[in-house]
Amino acid sequence: MNATGTLIFLAGLIVFGTSIWDLFNRGRSIFCALAGLLVLLGAALGAWIAWVESRSLIGTAIFLVVALVGIVSAVRQIKLRQP
Repeated sequence: MNATGTLIFLAGLIVFGTSIWDLFNRGRSIFCALAGLLVLLGAALGAWIAWVESRSLIGTAIFLVVALVGIVSAVRQIKLRQP
């Protein structure tokens, strides 16, 4: 893996880690909402590619679970909360 691939991999880990952290965070943050949306978009694209190219049910299911984490992360940040 070259330097560009390493940077993309680390950025993906940071964004996914932010989405996971958001699931347990009680506050609101626009950065966590954006990270959740990025995870959702990336995982949805990955699921589509996994299904179209190889018809891999396990790979598609893994990507869909990651997309679900992104959805929940973004919705938790966007919805209004009671004080």
